[in-house]
Parts: sequence; structure tokens; C-alpha cells
Amino acid sequence: MELIENISSAVDKSSGVPLDMQLATALSKAMRNDTLKPGDPLPDERELCDALGLPRSIVRQALEILRTSGEISRRAGVGTFVAPRYMRRQLGSVYNFTEAVRAEGLHPHSEVLSIERTYAAGFSSRTLDLPSDEPSIFRIERLRYADDVAVSLEIEHIPCRRFEGLQDADLTGSLYDLLERGWGVEVGDADEYYQAVLLSKNVAAKLGRQHRSAAFRIVRVVRDTEGQVFNITEAFVPADNTRLGVHLVGKSSADDYRLPSKP
Repeated sequence: MELIENISSAVDKSSGVPLDMQLATALSKAMRNDTLKPGDPLPDERELCDALGLPRSIVRQALEILRTSGEISRRAGVGTFVAPRYMRRQLGSVYNFTEAVRAEGLHPHSEVLSIERTYAAGFSSRTLDLPSDEPSIFRIERLRYADDVAVSLEIEHIPCRRFEGLQDADLTGSLYDLLERGWGVEVGDADEYYQAVLLSKNVAAKLGRQHRSAAFRIVRVVRDTEGQVFNITEAFVPADNTRLGVHLVGKSSADDYRLPSKP
């Protein structure tokens, strides 16, 4: 009832703002201030029509605005619900989990599942330029949380020689901040590779997701300001609460349309 009263007070039929946009904005505000929480059901269309004195077409348009923006989800024959909170990953800059979670108004923290000295192999050995006949990397497995929801399982590969003592450090916060404070290493740039996958039983169980649910597998290769690779991360990020974004720049001149030379 409180929700309906708040929405009703926010919809002004004498305003020049379209009624569907006013209703969508009022519902969105209720989600942002946690009057409506992720997973909560929304009042059905008839209830909103009767309480607000609005035609069903207006209510449907408002709900469609929220569905298109990803704020609500509809389940056929069940109802309409507040969608899970999304973690936004903005492509084009080095991703910092801690800062990204805080930007969403959530609390970031990590659970260290394991840390061990082990052998570099394959891609890690070649990229980090490490010997494969000795335990030359720290393999760190962490669950990353936004509030109480596990939103990423990350496996870090970090060279032991460069970061001696890392196994004794507090790894529950930002790894990049820790390496800068403790070892003077600053992030220069990184490459990321994205792959759509279905979660294995093992990874799904750690993330609290269903086996074979959709996710992104992200491999990140991070270099310091001198151009040396110091970290390789393999992350499994559930697709149900992750959105990828990229900033696109328009063309400013005819020269910008030239195709690149063949390698």
C-alpha cells in the first residue's frame, strides 16, 4: 500500500510529462531506494490501473520502458519482478572491481578460496615469461561480492619472484591497490578477451548459480607502466547480473574511414 501511495503522489496528470514516463520514473525510484528490492514482485497491471486511475495502455508502456532498460523482468504466467542488480563493465578502460561496485552504491569484498605456489603452464608461462620447471606463480582463487551476492570467480596468476610475500598479504580488497602499495607496481594497460560460456558444476557451485547457466569467461592480461606483464586473470562472471558497455566514437573525417593495412 505504501508503494502505491508513493507512486500515486509522484504521478501528476496535469503535468506536461507523459504519464507513462512519470510512472516508469516513480517505479524506478522505488527500486533505487530499496522500497522495491531485486526479486520483489511489482503490482499487476490491473492493480496499478485501479489505484492510479490510468488506462492500461499507459501502464503497459511504463512497464515496457522499465523492461527495455533492464530494471524489471516478466515471467509468463507468473508476473513482473524487479530485475537483479547489474554490474556494469565499461569496456575501454582497465576494469577495477572495487571501484565499479562502489559506483553502484554497493559494498565490495572478496573471499579468498585458495592461494598456492604452482607451476606456470601454457599461456601463463609464455605471457609472464616464466620457467615451467619450478613453482613460479602464485595462483589465487577469489570470490568477488557486491553486497552479499557473488558476482565473479577470479583466478589470478602472479609471478612469485616479483611479489615475494604476497601469500601473507590481505587479498580481500583490490589486488591492484595492494600491488601498488606493497610493491610499487602501477597498472599501465591491459588486454581482455571475452567468451560466452555455460558454467561447469564446480564453478557454478562456487558462485551459487545453476549448472550450465550463462556466463562470461574473461581473460585479462595486465601490464605495468613499463610494459611488463605482471598479472593474468581468468574470471567467470554470471550473465544474469552483468552488462558490458563500450564508448563508441563517431567518424570525424573521410580519412577515418580508410581500412587498415593487411598484416
